Amino acid sequence: MKRIVVLFIVAQLLLLVVFYLTLNSDFNLNLIALDGEDTIIEIIGSNRASHKLELNPDFVSADAGKKVIWRIAEAAKDVRTFDIEPKTGHPDVFKCDPPVGNRRRPAVGHLKSQRKRIEYQYSIHWVDRDGNPHPDDPKIAIRPGTKMFELFIYILYPLLAGITTYVTFRKQRSSETRPT
Repeated sequence: MKRIVVLFIVAQLLLLVVFYLTLNSDFNLNLIALDGEDTIIEIIGSNRASHKLELNPDFVSADAGKKVIWRIAEAAKDVRTFDIEPKTGHPDVFKCDPPVGNRRRPAVGHLKSQRKRIEYQYSIHWVDRDGNPHPDDPKIAIRPGTKMFELFIYILYPLLAGITTYVTFRKQRSSETRPT
């Protein structure tokens, strides 16, 4: 009987630890974003004098946990290569190294999970066809995603707690009612 109660308490504590890690830390399996799609940003033009790129769409909202894909459109004849860099004072929102792209290969950035909506300013360092570098500083809004693992824990924890409670006390009752 004491062994069952001890096992019950240990199981509850383990479930609580997993539940806590999932909800209150950066413990993240990145099985993210139940809805939403990857975001595609096209570079459709450039202005050497102002260093600005023309992006389509101009301002982007992306889902956390998804990809942001930057690619050079055919119309952007002056843009040869580009790389995406985090701006000083802004959090790094990408899981991997900053994305780099060129005319043949788009830049792909994998967004980290976010608990709240953030507006992120980043830098695009682009090189024109003459080899001259140019900086541009667009913004992107990142909407929070919901982790599949987190939803699983929201459902699993109460279910397992209920089952272990039921089994523990059912065994306790059956041992108390059994004649000796």
